[in-house]
Amino acid sequence: SSMPSEEPSSEPSSMPSCSPSAFPTESPSTQYGVNLFYPIWEQSFNGCRNDGLEPDYMAVNPTEWLSSTLDACCKKYFNGFLYDACMGRYPPDADDCITKLFYPDWNGSNEGCVDDGKEPYYMLSNADYFLSNSIEECCEKFYQWNYFSCTGTTPELTNGEYYPDWTGSSTATCLNDNKMPTYMLNNQAWYLSTTLEKCCEKHFHWGLKECLGTADVGTNEWYVSYGDNTCVQDCNGASPCGGIADSWEELFNSKAKCCEEKLPWVPRCRFN
Repeated sequence: SSMPSEEPSSEPSSMPSCSPSAFPTESPSTQYGVNLFYPIWEQSFNGCRNDGLEPDYMAVNPTEWLSSTLDACCKKYFNGFLYDACMGRYPPDADDCITKLFYPDWNGSNEGCVDDGKEPYYMLSNADYFLSNSIEECCEKFYQWNYFSCTGTTPELTNGEYYPDWTGSSTATCLNDNKMPTYMLNNQAWYLSTTLEKCCEKHFHWGLKECLGTADVGTNEWYVSYGDNTCVQDCNGASPCGGIADSWEELFNSKAKCCEEKLPWVPRCRFN
């Protein structure tokens, strides 16, 4: 129950609290540390508990006797017709008892924490370090770089929703599709912006017009490309376009005129 009785009973309760405290409290105590599940064979109770009171011979041999989940303990020691009873006896009521512990999934996808009871033996042997009572605690300890993905949560965006898109493309692009990587969420002040303009100015100042979607379209006139020994068109796209001409380039209304003025020593300029 959530409150102790006014008068203590003379008999012990059928199930212990998740973490017995040294002194009585007004409500059940919260579990601190990590307690593994161990089997109990008693006249009054057959099942698994994680109250930290396992016998010494179990405590010194955790890989043999202890389990990180209630399910794993019940399957190991009370399988068959006793399994349902083992699973149903714990927790006894509304106490906030931990029935599963989380561990880093280094042998799996290595992107988060799991609670399937299949942790390696070396983690059971050092449960206080490797096992956690909550997914948040596990993710904070082992996947801080991927915390929000690990916990399946999304933080409040305090610096806007626009972020730079560096997905392998050479295009200068800022997006606001709420799919920014976790490392950007961990440093929102630098990576996120409130407007497209601010994002482009901060991260793509060298391609500002392209990022803003205001890139020049060109005049379709011609200018010289000395590296190619020919004249190209002032436009973006396939040949004969040579990209948008710089402001200092001299433009001509035809390729022939450009070749005549700029590359008179290259007879095949008009045909290159």
